[in-house]
Amino acid sequence: MNRKELLNKFYVTKEYNSLKKILANGQTSYEKYYLAKIYAQEKDYKTASLIYKSINQYYEYGRCELLQGNFDNAKKIWHDIKEDSPPVMWGRSLLEFINLYVINVPTFFQIRAFLEVDLDALLNAGLINYCENIVNGAHLLAQNNQESYKFIGRVFVNNEYFDLAELFLKRAKDICYVDPEVHFLLAKCHLHNNDKKEAKKALKTSIEKGYGYYPAKKLLETINLS
Repeated sequence: MNRKELLNKFYVTKEYNSLKKILANGQTSYEKYYLAKIYAQEKDYKTASLIYKSINQYYEYGRCELLQGNFDNAKKIWHDIKEDSPPVMWGRSLLEFINLYVINVPTFFQIRAFLEVDLDALLNAGLINYCENIVNGAHLLAQNNQESYKFIGRVFVNNEYFDLAELFLKRAKDICYVDPEVHFLLAKCHLHNNDKKEAKKALKTSIEKGYGYYPAKKLLETINLS
């Protein structure tokens, strides 16, 4: 399979099942890399981990170990990597947050690129204690990226942990009041609690701050029609 066809099936048509069968016989590192990505998407982190290791993709290998709850394995893998790339630096810092001993706070761009993705993955992997330790360090993350509270809140909203989401989104509102998405996400929390009055208030603020922020307008219309 040529690269263009592979990428089209993976990113555009998302034919993961048929692609997995084809890539199972793949010989190149490129093909094996995408096979591992499919297994990781399916949350089969053990299989993904083995494939990543076989093609020397050590950051992804360590991440899959972490998502299996193998903290010490992930730590050794990431600290043995000689290249200090942004993902590797993020991974090492993430381990410090999980271990409740933070020395290196991630950069603005590392937080923006990786916080939501990894927090969501850890949450869906059932590693609740890891997630708790990470979000307990939200104040440290916010020192380098003020949107950190919003990122955390958004993960909790998307996973329907609305009470937790509200805690972080209120902090986000205090810091980034002009961000329309913060108010929109808070409105979702209010709706979960059947508080339409507060939800409408938050949505109107979102529309005002976002110059007609479309998701807020659409949700407000839905509430008004209900």
